[in-house]
Amino acid sequence: MMTSTDICNLALSYLGKGRINSIEDDSEEGRQCKIHYDHDRRRLLLSYPWGFATRTQKIAQRTVTVPGWKYTYGYPAGALHVMLVFDEDHADCRQEERQDFDILMMGANDRVIGTNVKEAWAEYIYDVKDPQLFSEEFNDAFAHTLAASLAIAITGSANLLQQNLQMAQAAVSQARYLDTIQQERRTRYPHKYADARFR
Repeated sequence: MMTSTDICNLALSYLGKGRINSIEDDSEEGRQCKIHYDHDRRRLLLSYPWGFATRTQKIAQRTVTVPGWKYTYGYPAGALHVMLVFDEDHADCRQEERQDFDILMMGANDRVIGTNVKEAWAEYIYDVKDPQLFSEEFNDAFAHTLAASLAIAITGSANLLQQNLQMAQAAVSQARYLDTIQQERRTRYPHKYADARFR
């Protein structure tokens, strides 16, 4: 399993630079890694619904009311982005039959979800910080994204910045391709269609 220091060292290797002993190192490489690490991690988590970062949970109803919505719910703790809100009857078709919702601010920093969905569940991207939970595709994309962020400060090379951005995008595309294959394997056809198609 990789650590945050391993990911930083992988990024530095893409730039042809030496290793650090810790992300807390008092070297230029260590300082730059610490500056960019969490920002790039969150940015990459938001770029794609990574399986390891996707969470589903029933959300707690709030008593506040907002115009246009029948119900309000608390924003899930640790969520970076809420993708879907649904009830149990729509769980199997939540992607195809998306139910409306909105993210609202109540006061200075209280986020709530407004929706007409009763007894709602949410599917969201969680702010995963433990590198041991990251997938291999994410580690690859993360290291290249971090390398791109470090490129100018450490090497002054715009070419290395562009090369690593392209490699990060390729890693995300690979993850998307693998997910598509898995989804196709899980595709279930309606009985009438399947009977007519495969008889």
